[in-house]
Amino acid sequence: MGEARESTARIEALDILRGIAVLGIMLVNIHGMGSVPGVASDPRISGWDTADQIVWWVQQLFVEGTMRGLLSLLFGAGFVIIATRPQAGRSALSIYYRRMVSLVLLGLIHSYLLMWPGDILLIYGLAGLFLFPFRDLPARALIGLGLGGIALITAIGAAAVVEGMNTREHAEAAIAGGAGDDDERIVAWQGYLDAVRPDLQADVDSRAARQGSLADNLAYKATIASKWNSPAGLSWWALDALAMMLIGAGLFKVGFLGGAFTRATYLKFALAGYAVGVPINLIETEQMVAAGFVVPIPVAEVTHQIGRLATTLGHAGLVLAALHTLRGRRLLGVFSAPGRMALSTYIGETMIAQWILFPGFALGLHGTMSIAESWLIALGIAVVLVLADTWWLRRFRTGPLEWLWRRLTYGRRPVLRT
Repeated sequence: MGEARESTARIEALDILRGIAVLGIMLVNIHGMGSVPGVASDPRISGWDTADQIVWWVQQLFVEGTMRGLLSLLFGAGFVIIATRPQAGRSALSIYYRRMVSLVLLGLIHSYLLMWPGDILLIYGLAGLFLFPFRDLPARALIGLGLGGIALITAIGAAAVVEGMNTREHAEAAIAGGAGDDDERIVAWQGYLDAVRPDLQADVDSRAARQGSLADNLAYKATIASKWNSPAGLSWWALDALAMMLIGAGLFKVGFLGGAFTRATYLKFALAGYAVGVPINLIETEQMVAAGFVVPIPVAEVTHQIGRLATTLGHAGLVLAALHTLRGRRLLGVFSAPGRMALSTYIGETMIAQWILFPGFALGLHGTMSIAESWLIALGIAVVLVLADTWWLRRFRTGPLEWLWRRLTYGRRPVLRT
């Protein structure tokens, strides 16, 4: 997630895109960090005035899944740079895998000790372990493999939809036949419904743990991390990340992510991405609202990956088009520092939220804010980190965690001061 500026090989467009993505992902993460778990199922739990509804709709149409998608594309671009860079007397393979294993280690620390179960470093490190054999493939093959991964995930989602429809039909047949509530077909359907309803007891447990001591918070978050980091969960998210990384690697090889295309081409790409992605996101969101946020058979199981990929590419095209103008470069240049320090910035978001703002041993704001208020806090955190990153890079070559990552990767102390 970011390399030290040690040569002219850095690509400013990648830094800016990465900075936007790592700050933008906080707009989604902030809810998991500062709200009760039920908000993920029903956003009305934390407040539902006009501002909350506007923010939620914007998030659903343009943000949900896309910042993580953009980071995954950029990870693929970084993979191409690292895996093909000449290594002075060292094996590119050993350097690369030391880098990925180090990222897995950082992800585990982030998940369990720094109290963010929604960590992506572990996922990226695991997905990255499978990337190296593809380093010499041409761009078309990389993009094709990535799209194949998206198709596989979509097929799995379609199978889940079919299973859900069958479960519902069996339950309806049982009810029509006069079966009792204990009929296994009715029980199975009830389980589907229960899975998508907010767990009110989980909300109570969340408030109690987060308002408690440091030990209470650590134990609570570690329990969630262990649940989310199950083999099935890790496999799913690693496949999700790997597919996007392969696409990103291919897009970098053809020059797209590096800013090599014309402004007109990027604008066309952005328009096409939004034309496909936003309507899909709109259909998914309208289904949620129409169902009162209880959607046992969501269309998103089939459409989400397509909509997310298209909208993510739309974002990339729009930003890269803007970077072809002087005003765009000046406006977006503020994201370069967070992009160069993406790892430090990402962990910094966690430290501010999970260790200062929300736990009971600090400010204790967990579960007290609406969706709109959460976004204001996320934007405030972004401003703080942009200023901090810019200040840091005026004095040092790289971010503190980027320095540590390179130390773990290469086994020697990198130069830190400028």
